[in-house]
Amino acid sequence: MSELSITNAKFSKWQSTHNFSNCKLKRHEYGEFLANYITGEKHGFVLNLNGAWGTGKTEFLKRFYTLLLQRKHPVIYIDAWESDFSKDPLTVVASELLTQLESFNSGIGSEEKTKQVKQFLSKALKGSLIGLAGIASAKLLNDSNIGMETVKQLFEDDSDNFRSQLTKDYAEQIEAIKEIRTGLGQLAEILQQNYSATLPVVVLVDELDRCRPTYAIEMLEVIKHFFSTKNFVFVVATDTKQLCHSIKAVYGNEFESQQYLKRFFDRKASLPEPDLEHYLSSTDFKYPNIDLFPYFSSQPESPTQNAVTVLARAYDLQIRDIDQLINKIDACLRTVDVTKRQSNKTQHINIVALVIGLIEQDKGIDAYSTRTNYYNSKFVPENHSFNVVPELSISEYITRAMSCVILSKETKESGYGQTYEYEYLPDGGVLGLNHSPRQHQAKHNWLMSLSKNTSLYNNKSSQSKYWLWDDLKALIELAGNIE
Repeated sequence: MSELSITNAKFSKWQSTHNFSNCKLKRHEYGEFLANYITGEKHGFVLNLNGAWGTGKTEFLKRFYTLLLQRKHPVIYIDAWESDFSKDPLTVVASELLTQLESFNSGIGSEEKTKQVKQFLSKALKGSLIGLAGIASAKLLNDSNIGMETVKQLFEDDSDNFRSQLTKDYAEQIEAIKEIRTGLGQLAEILQQNYSATLPVVVLVDELDRCRPTYAIEMLEVIKHFFSTKNFVFVVATDTKQLCHSIKAVYGNEFESQQYLKRFFDRKASLPEPDLEHYLSSTDFKYPNIDLFPYFSSQPESPTQNAVTVLARAYDLQIRDIDQLINKIDACLRTVDVTKRQSNKTQHINIVALVIGLIEQDKGIDAYSTRTNYYNSKFVPENHSFNVVPELSISEYITRAMSCVILSKETKESGYGQTYEYEYLPDGGVLGLNHSPRQHQAKHNWLMSLSKNTSLYNNKSSQSKYWLWDDLKALIELAGNIE
């Protein structure tokens, strides 16, 4: 008996680059759970794996591919967006499915059943129009999940015209579709018997929500009507909300797109929320030549890691947003590091203010544009109802930090009777620093670090460069060119 060689799989390299042991989002347990669930289904099961844009669907699917591969399941990965230019998703799915199956072992391509499936696919593809094929196959195969593309065609033609299109060639095409279903199921059994494969065959479809609306719909029709067969399971990863919008773009805003999608999917699963602290813990945020503040001395992570973790939650950032944010922070702090070496002055950076500014600029928040060194525009983030540490709400966290890059002015009189304008940053008293033992230690430490740094500016230290809002904004503008 030959073996199913997982090293020959099309994406076998993912075993080293994408596996759950190096998953920074801690989704290993969920991956195992989902694998156990879907491999218990074997008869044309289609799962919708839902995740919003930027939540790491592709990264998860690649690791899921590796997990299934290591369990000896024949697994197929299809990037739907790569084939978006094609007018025929049936060709795409069929080609990827057979090509990737054959890659596991050279003997699979020479199996008689493989050859038969290819022959029947040729007939099914002969002059096919996917919409019409969908309705015809649904009618002749007693399939109630008829796609809307095809329903429109059916009602736009009278029944006589519809029947006239079912010529002898077309009837053969429908028979071929039935044979494909049967043949694929039998091919899966051959993989088990002759190559020690574990069934079912799992097909992972990615990036469907990025495709043209009509292509995405046709791809779903193809999966449900043509490949919903014994010993095959499909996992289709989508931003379901975005896919619903795409469907409405075709059929109108009043169309019940969510109900329509249920025709294609047997079940829906959602990616769990990522563990941001774990994700960021593996990122190197060390900048030894820069004085970054504020910080919680009771917490082990760096001020940058803490700020990103807290503000990503407040501004509802997705993983892709966070990756981009980290790159911009790194670019900004590299420039600060160069400034330190050139000036030989200690650089004091309010990292919370810098991160807020980067987020505001990326999101196009008005407060970013209207804020100056002397005027603090405020914006309430999406999620503003949690405490960063006991007694320190996210609202106070943002307000206190931002106040430390905004100057206040006061007119004073010198000892010689002359008046002058004095510019200063808030001190500990203004910041709410309370030396009473009743103030929570973590909050106290955080406010103390703010007060310590603002006093350097107020005392006009010649050995220090304290970055105010306008200084930070100049950096942010440059970093905004990085995507």
